[in-house]
Amino acid sequence: MSGLLTDFRKFVRERGMNGFCFIVGGTVRDILAGAAKPKDIDIAMKGRAVRAARSFAQQAGGTFVLLDERFGTARVVRGDEHIDISRMRGAAIEEDLASRDITINAMAFPLSSRRLIDPFGGSEDLMKGVVRIVSEENLVHDPLRILRCYRFAAAYGFRIEKESASILEKLASLLKAPAAERITDELRKILAARGAGRVLERMFRDGALREVLPGFRRANLPAFRALEGKRARFFPFHEKLGHAAREMSFPLALAVLAAGSGGRATQRLVLSNKEKAFMERLSAYRARFRGLFSRGARGAALAAVFRDLEDETYAHLLFSYAFFRAGDEQAGHEFLEFSKAALSHYIKAVRPRLGRRPITGEDLKTELGLKPSPLFKEVLEDVELRWLKGEINSRRQALDAARKMVRSYPHTRP
Repeated sequence: MSGLLTDFRKFVRERGMNGFCFIVGGTVRDILAGAAKPKDIDIAMKGRAVRAARSFAQQAGGTFVLLDERFGTARVVRGDEHIDISRMRGAAIEEDLASRDITINAMAFPLSSRRLIDPFGGSEDLMKGVVRIVSEENLVHDPLRILRCYRFAAAYGFRIEKESASILEKLASLLKAPAAERITDELRKILAARGAGRVLERMFRDGALREVLPGFRRANLPAFRALEGKRARFFPFHEKLGHAAREMSFPLALAVLAAGSGGRATQRLVLSNKEKAFMERLSAYRARFRGLFSRGARGAALAAVFRDLEDETYAHLLFSYAFFRAGDEQAGHEFLEFSKAALSHYIKAVRPRLGRRPITGEDLKTELGLKPSPLFKEVLEDVELRWLKGEINSRRQALDAARKMVRSYPHTRP
C-alpha cells in the first residue's frame, strides 16, 4: 500500500482511533480485483473526519483539501498520492455500506485488520462479473448513481444483474435531476471505457440515454461501435498521430453520438470551448472528407485540409470512418484505404513543411514591391499551398511563382 496510507495508520493508532477507521469502496474493490497499488484510497471514519484530515495533513507534510463540508469529506494530498477521508454514515460501518450504490463498492477492511466486511456479497459479484444494486432507495436519493451502474458495467465488462436492470429501467427518468457537471463527468467515464458500445445499447433500451443525450438518434450507435473498434489502434499511424485522437477522445466519441441532433444531444452537458470547437470542426469537415473520398482525391488535393487541421486530420478521418463503416462495410474498407494513403502522404511530405513558409509578406514588399491588398494575402496563400504540395521547394521558386501570379493581374503592374 502507499506510504501515505502507512502514515495515516500510524496517525490514527497514536490517537486511539484505529478501530474507528475503515478502508472502503473502490479501494477494497481494486484490492480484491488484484490491483498492486489502488489508484485511490478511501477511508470511512467514525467521528470528525474533516478535523482528523486537517491534522493528518499537517503531520504528514501533505496538503489539506476540503471536498464536501456538509458530508464531512476531505482529501490529503502528498506528491502523487492522496487519501480521501469521509465521515462514516450511520453508527456502524454496515450502515455506511448499506447507503452505497452497488455491491462491489459496498465492502470494507478495518484499518486495524485484514478482515473483509462484505454484507451484500460484493466479493462474489466481483468474482462473477456482476453489477448489482444495493438498494433502489439509494438510487432514488441520488439518481446520478444510475449512470454509475452503467459506468461500472462498461469499465469492467460486467453484466447488470436482472433485478438491478429492471430498477435502472424503472428509474431512468430520474436522470433529469442531476446537475449538468455531474452528468458530463459520468458520461466521460462511460465513453472512455472499453465496453462503452455495449452499455450504450443497454442505456438506449432502458431510456437512460435519451435523458443524458436528448435528441439522440439510435442510428448513431453502429457508428459509435465502428469508432470503438478502431480508436485504440487506428490505421498504422497510431504511434505518430494517435495523440490527436487521445487528447480529444471524449468530444470525438460524443460527436459521433450527437451527429444529426442539431446540438440538442449535448444541451445537458458542460463542455469546454475547445471541445465545442473541435466537435464543430468534426461536423463541418465530415462532408469535405466525403467529397474528397468520392472524387478519389490524392495527397496534393488534401493540402489545404492538412494545413488547416494538421495532426487533427487523424481524428477527423477516424470520425468519418465511423459513419462510412456503419453504413456500408465495403465503403468503410475503401475509406480506410483512402485514409491510409492520405495520412502516409501527410506524414512523409506535408508534416515536415508545416509552419515553414518559403516567403513572407515582407518578401512580397521588398522583392516584388507589392503593397498590402487583397491580392497580397491571395499570393501568400497560393504559394503556401504549392509549398505544402511539394510544387515549390525553395525561396527562389516561391518568389518566381509569386511574381508570375502578380503579373497575371494587370492592375498590379507599375
